[in-house]
Parts: sequence; C-alpha cells; structure tokens
Amino acid sequence: MDGSNGDERVGWWLWLNVVNLDAPLVAVVWQLLLAGSMHVRLNAYEPWALGLAVWLIYIADHLIDTLRPAKGGWEAPRKQFFRRHWRAGLGLASGIGGALVGCGSRFLWVPTIRGGLQLSIGVVGYFSVIHLMPARWRIRWPREVVVALLFTLGTFGAVWLGNGRKATPLAVPAAIFILLCSTNCALIETWEWEAGGGFDAPDTPNWAARWIARHTGWVAGVIVCLAVSNPSEFAMAGVMSALGLWLLAAKRTAIGIRLVSPVADLALCTPLVMLAGEWLR
Repeated sequence: MDGSNGDERVGWWLWLNVVNLDAPLVAVVWQLLLAGSMHVRLNAYEPWALGLAVWLIYIADHLIDTLRPAKGGWEAPRKQFFRRHWRAGLGLASGIGGALVGCGSRFLWVPTIRGGLQLSIGVVGYFSVIHLMPARWRIRWPREVVVALLFTLGTFGAVWLGNGRKATPLAVPAAIFILLCSTNCALIETWEWEAGGGFDAPDTPNWAARWIARHTGWVAGVIVCLAVSNPSEFAMAGVMSALGLWLLAAKRTAIGIRLVSPVADLALCTPLVMLAGEWLR
C-alpha cells in the first residue's frame, strides 16, 4: 500500500472494523467474562443494550467526523466508509438508536437505564470537546485515556450494579481494562496519525497516547503484575490481550497500516477463549 487516500478496495476481513462492529463485540465479551468472574447474573438483555449503545456511539463519532473535510495524506478505511456513505451510516445509526430505545424501555432494569443515561452525559461531554473545541486541544487532552475510562464505565456498569454497587472487587479488573483500552486506542491513533504525515498531519495524538504507543511493553508488564495480585479468568484474559498488543507493537513494521485497527481490536477479543471454554465444560 502506498499510504495514499485513494479508492482502495476494502477486503472482507476489514468489514467488521469498517462498520465498527468490533468495538461492541469487545465490550460485550468483557462484560460477560467479568460477570462470570464476579458470579453476577445479568439481565439477558443487558449485553445487547451495551453492544447497541457502543455501536451507536462509534458510528455517531464517525458521522460527526464527516462534517469536516478529510485532512492529511491517509485516512483509515472505517472513516473513509462513513465519509462516502454517510446517508447509509445515518440510517444505520437511526435503526440502532431505535433498537436501543426499544430494548431499554421494555427489557432493562431501571437502575441500568438510569446508569446509562448518566454515562451518556459523559459521552456528550467527550463529543463536545473532541468535535467543537479547537484542534490544538487534542495534543493537550488525553483523549485515548478518556475513551478508555468511558468504555470501562459502560462495560462494568451493569456488573457493578448486579454486585451490589461494591467497587472494591472491581478495582483491579477495571485497572486492567483501562490500561488495555488505553493501549489499544494509543496504538491505533498514533500509528494512523503517523501514516497521515506525523507532525505535518492534523489531529496530533496527545503525549500520553504517543508515550503508551512507544512503551507498550511497560504497560503489559503492569497488567501482568495486576493480574498476579488478583488472579481470575478476567485477569488471565487481560494478560493475553496485553501480550497480544505488545506483540503487535513489536511487529509494527510487518503489519500494514490498514490492519492496525482490526488487529489491535482482535487482541482485545481474548475473553472469547475463556467464554468458549466455559461453554464446552
């Protein structure tokens, strides 16, 4: 690939990432694994609501991006897709939003709905900073860490409620998940920014994201230490994902830029191994 922004065909292996289905998959599988580790019984519709909410947020983010012209020498396939097919994206977002409202109003427990609405305030605040504030704020504001925090709150919320609002048992799993999500976002944002021209490109990632992208091994080491301090299936999956992200960083030059986001998200799908093992037992 020449790194240009041309009309490159999107392979079938990229479509999960292009239409943003990998993010809700990651949220749901970690929620299910966490609930199992904490012995919390979820409402059967809570994973569906979480997946729909995450999917809607990611699509909305890309649709808002289309309101500004493309900049830089390269743009990720998922962003190109919504720029070219924004009407289809708007229709998809409307359908997801309708399904989410229907699911929430009919099947979710009131505390879950209340928590989701409260978290949506944080999401709106994040969108306001990212899309309305001057571009120079991006390099000063730890966007990737904020995304990781919001993603963790959404994924852990129903389990926290089901666990009697006890935060202490969730502290180490939450720290592991925040570090994983921050590393995932940092790798994707930093490498795609570099592909777009580095400091000559717009939307420079903040210093925290660039530091994490350069020191993935250190982050993986912290996750291993946390997992050793509080062993569980959740922690084991966290270690597997951390090692996957570290391996991705180590093999960076061998992976095409179009594959960075799909592979980084794939590294966060390790709970599928644990969940499959439980189902087979």
